[in-house]
Amino acid sequence: MQYIHRTMEDTLLSSLEGPDAIFILGPRQVGKTTLLKRLMEVVGDERALYYDIERPQDYQLFTAGYDALIAHLRLNKPSDVGRTYIFVDEIQYLPDLSKVIKLLVDHHNDEFKLVLTGSSSALIMQQFQESLVGRKRVFTLYPLSFSEFCRFRGEDKIADYLQSANAHTPHNPLYTMQIKMQELTKEYMLYGGYPKIVLQDKEAIKAELLSDLVSSIILKDIRHIFRIEKPDQLNHLVHLLAGSIGKEFNISSLSREIGLHRDTLSNYLMVLQSSFIIQQIKPFFNNPAKELRKMPKAYFIDTGIRNSLLNNFQDIKNRSDGGELFENMVFLNLLHKQTALSEIKYWKSKNYQEVDFVRIDNTQITAYEVKLGKDRQTNLAAFHNLYPQAKSYLVRWDYSYMEDELPGWF
Repeated sequence: MQYIHRTMEDTLLSSLEGPDAIFILGPRQVGKTTLLKRLMEVVGDERALYYDIERPQDYQLFTAGYDALIAHLRLNKPSDVGRTYIFVDEIQYLPDLSKVIKLLVDHHNDEFKLVLTGSSSALIMQQFQESLVGRKRVFTLYPLSFSEFCRFRGEDKIADYLQSANAHTPHNPLYTMQIKMQELTKEYMLYGGYPKIVLQDKEAIKAELLSDLVSSIILKDIRHIFRIEKPDQLNHLVHLLAGSIGKEFNISSLSREIGLHRDTLSNYLMVLQSSFIIQQIKPFFNNPAKELRKMPKAYFIDTGIRNSLLNNFQDIKNRSDGGELFENMVFLNLLHKQTALSEIKYWKSKNYQEVDFVRIDNTQITAYEVKLGKDRQTNLAAFHNLYPQAKSYLVRWDYSYMEDELPGWF
């Protein structure tokens, strides 16, 4: 199958020559292995070794000890010219690789470069948080962004405009293609951004593949990797979250509803987040007396997974949760634009005035209010009263070009 460019590829290629171990984290079937093999093509077979920890022989090799691993790598390295790149898939199944990686980076950096993938950020970062300080670079590969989705659907010109630095200008031709852009947006919101599903044309097969993906990730992988003791309650939790996009939740109330101790519930929420099922966001506040400061919200990393959990793939205009689904897509657009120095939060006053998203990027604050319908009434003015330096945008489904208005695909 022809390789389709992922945005992260350029950043990864520029990191290959550095000394640090590279970690590519992300959910299963999101394209990590495809990207890994793309990097192998770039460096060349004569400089690459590939291992998959799900293969028993590779698992045995990487748990045999440091000396045995080094001896194996030296024996099997394809070339004596320059560094050999060691590509390792699914390292979350290894009990502890941190010491081996530390020794390889510290003492064999001129000989070997490590590029590793994993499907659980929590387990991997617990292992490597302290031992690899200053020795690793971590990248997260999410399901396709909307621009990547367009590229996978053969809309390269649209993808190029979406990724251009000046996308929000009156001269962007995408603003004259509202029907086409809304068709693409609907498909993206309904079936999500997992590459295998995006490349499938038939809606029934998309839905079937998503159901299989939910079963393999939530019912199998998460339970196995995290040794979940109460899988029925975990299943109940993820279904509740799927039906509560963009709503604040209280840990104590949620724990009573599901029948879990609040500490167990907090752990399960962490599991779902570190497994790239959901992302929690917290309130933005500077004045606790006037602004909400505790209760988080949850959004899904892939709206197709969310819709599969609810078994609902109806058109956005024919469903009661269309506004929430559109809001989740806007969140994903912000997530894909997030940098190491930026945060995504929401804002709510004690008077119940609310702004859907607040992006903090260094000292710049930007507020976003999301509207599926034609209503232009927002709480952005109330937010500006407290934060006059902030930028603000109304994000609308039926958009028109205005300086303070954005389409959902911005």
